[in-house]
Amino acid sequence: MNILIVDDEQFAIQGMLDGINWDMLGFDKVLTACSYEEAVSIVKKTYVDILVSDIEMPGESGLKLIAYMNEHSANTECIILTCHDEFDYAQTAVRLNCMEYVLKPVRYQKLTEILLRAREKVNQRRQNEQIRQYGQQFIDSLAKETKGDAVNALEMAVEYIDSHLAEELSVRDLATLCYVSADHLTRLFKKKYGMTVSEYIQEKRIRLAGELLQREDLTISMVANTVGFGNYSYFTEQFKKHYGMTPREYQKQIRK
Repeated sequence: MNILIVDDEQFAIQGMLDGINWDMLGFDKVLTACSYEEAVSIVKKTYVDILVSDIEMPGESGLKLIAYMNEHSANTECIILTCHDEFDYAQTAVRLNCMEYVLKPVRYQKLTEILLRAREKVNQRRQNEQIRQYGQQFIDSLAKETKGDAVNALEMAVEYIDSHLAEELSVRDLATLCYVSADHLTRLFKKKYGMTVSEYIQEKRIRLAGELLQREDLTISMVANTVGFGNYSYFTEQFKKHYGMTPREYQKQIRK
């Protein structure tokens, strides 16, 4: 964790460096700057978790620096440390979401307590971000697994249907075979093929019937049974819906 102290008075910076137990606070780097420009230069190179800044400095003010931090390093906790108690300054600091507005002189013990609170806020934000990232990773992982399971279930169902068209096929039995619910399997077929499982089976049977009717060694009844239609009249009705003609008319047309 890094902290940046900004003050145009070097003795003020040195006083904080000497008067605060930085090892106890657990900062990795204690950076210092004497102006807005120097502080911005540091921030561009090194991430700053906590900023402690005076207000009035040569060039741009500490409030301008905090505005810069809000734009370029929004998660940095900012603390104003100044001898100016003007209401306008304090009001601006509040508007800029400063964590603390501290008047000089300040006891190092009090400043240490403020820095401890700032450190806790930084740590809490980091923990929240880690939890959010872990949660997102879990959701992404679960989505991939779910997607994989869905693809496997769909492939299993289609493969079984294609190789068992002559048999009685029910959505419930297919769902059990694929380890999913009947409703879920239906949703998968609707999403992939734009039709229900039953409609898909019917479509497959009729298309296969059209191919088999081109063979001269198969009668219409044999074709109907082969593709899973035990009722000849129902087969004729469904075939005509799909091809616009009866199986016999279709057979005559392709054998001309």
